[in-house]
Amino acid sequence: MYTILIVDDEQLERQALRFIIEKQCPQIRVVGEAGDGANAIRLAAESKPDIVLMDIRMPEMNGLEAAKGIRALLPGVNILMLTAFDEFSYAKQALTVGAIDYLLKPVRPEELLKALGVVMDKIGIDRSRQEEEERLRQSVEAARPFIQMSFVYDLISGNIGGSATFQERSRFLGLRVDPHLALVVDVDDFKKLTVHSSELEKQMVKQKIYQVICQAVGDLAMVTPFGSDNVIILLGFAETVTAELAKQSAKKLAATIRETIQRSLSISITVGIGRYYEDSREVHKSYHEALNAQRQRFYLGDSQIIHIEDVPFLGDVPFHYPFQHERVLLDKVRCGDRKQAKQELRNLLEEIFATKTSIETVKACVLELLIVLSRSAVEGGADLERLTLLNLECISLLNRCTSRNEVETWLIGSLDQFLDNMLENRSSMNTRVINKACEYIVKNCQRNLPLEEVAQTVHLSPFYFSRLFKQEKGYNFVDFMTKVRLDKAKRMLQEPDYTVVRIAAEVGYQDASYFCRVFRQAMNMTPNQYRAENRRGETMLQEQKEHGKKLTT
Repeated sequence: MYTILIVDDEQLERQALRFIIEKQCPQIRVVGEAGDGANAIRLAAESKPDIVLMDIRMPEMNGLEAAKGIRALLPGVNILMLTAFDEFSYAKQALTVGAIDYLLKPVRPEELLKALGVVMDKIGIDRSRQEEEERLRQSVEAARPFIQMSFVYDLISGNIGGSATFQERSRFLGLRVDPHLALVVDVDDFKKLTVHSSELEKQMVKQKIYQVICQAVGDLAMVTPFGSDNVIILLGFAETVTAELAKQSAKKLAATIRETIQRSLSISITVGIGRYYEDSREVHKSYHEALNAQRQRFYLGDSQIIHIEDVPFLGDVPFHYPFQHERVLLDKVRCGDRKQAKQELRNLLEEIFATKTSIETVKACVLELLIVLSRSAVEGGADLERLTLLNLECISLLNRCTSRNEVETWLIGSLDQFLDNMLENRSSMNTRVINKACEYIVKNCQRNLPLEEVAQTVHLSPFYFSRLFKQEKGYNFVDFMTKVRLDKAKRMLQEPDYTVVRIAAEVGYQDASYFCRVFRQAMNMTPNQYRAENRRGETMLQEQKEHGKKLTT
């Protein structure tokens, strides 16, 4: 639907024009009529028509003047001028004031309809273009947070390009002021606070924090969520300021944000602040300073506001790794002494933390220590393959540690896992070793088999093998050898063709008399008595079977 305003000082002319339009152009609605230029401007402002059909020759304010006034109010309006043949010179002026066409009076209906058709086509094209522009505008507006995030990322990474590129992107985002200083806001122990929360609940908390920060900074900064629980603030200043004034303003802003979040959400935050840089393209330096300052929470604790200039330069602090504690620690791990190993580990970490070195250096040290501990655990009997998997899992957890307590808890927990694996694997490994030794003894019991030979087959020292054998089996090596030989002798005594002398030799006794003494001491009977008892038992068993058969028949 299109709307039109008819302007002519002759009422009959207006009525004729209205009749033609309403009769022949149902898609055009007449929204008003005016008999002079002043009323035309007033009605146009009220009804905002798509088309104005206006006579040039009118009293007081003519059509040209009225067209200028309407065009000033409605720049997109389409004006068709009506002029008499003898006023043709006015038609040229009409085009200069924004009329899209003119018609000669008296207007014939077909000419009017043709002109209106052209105007409607133009309006349709304009509307389509406006709708497309609106869709694009809405798309850009919807993507604005991502466009700003990209801009911020390029700023903090130092990849913003030249001054012209920076200014163009800044204007596109409509920034009131250019950024000169960075703040990094980090939620203290966010993962612990939300450990039992759903992902939706976590995102809602982050959104609330983001909203509080946006309200606090107003339009003087860009606020962008970054990483898992960080928010970056790139702060600008409406007027030129000194570095000291910028520092105090940033601290004041950080305090306001911290107190507001603590009061409204009961959440603790730490804010790192970088230096002020006059050239906004150097704000990436401020960001890295703010990040380093914020990481000093590792030593200072939670709920801090830390400006980089308030942090001692870490490069001036000499770092000496406490190797003396490490050596003692590794010895305790190899021996499986859990209590002493933990105590030495705490002593070592206390020495590392006392240097006040950067969190990156601390993590590098404890990561290397983790590897050394795992080697000691393997030397103590841990399963290398399982320990490798534990290491990979531990390393991923280390990246999430943000305080010294978290690092200490992480490393002691890793030590516990190593020791558990070592002791568990050592027990199963010992069982396998002794079982292998027992198999060797059974196969070779017919000859003189010294303990040293058996220990050598399982790659252990005779002393350690003897102690381990007693620990696993409950009796010593000699007792087990005797048991194996007698068990074999008892099986052979069940065969009538084997003499006692031969049996003694077969089970490792060259002296048959000594074999008989050993056998009698263990079984409370001689070998021949054992054979006779065994035969009687077999005879009785056979008789019982035959008796059972008779009963069944």
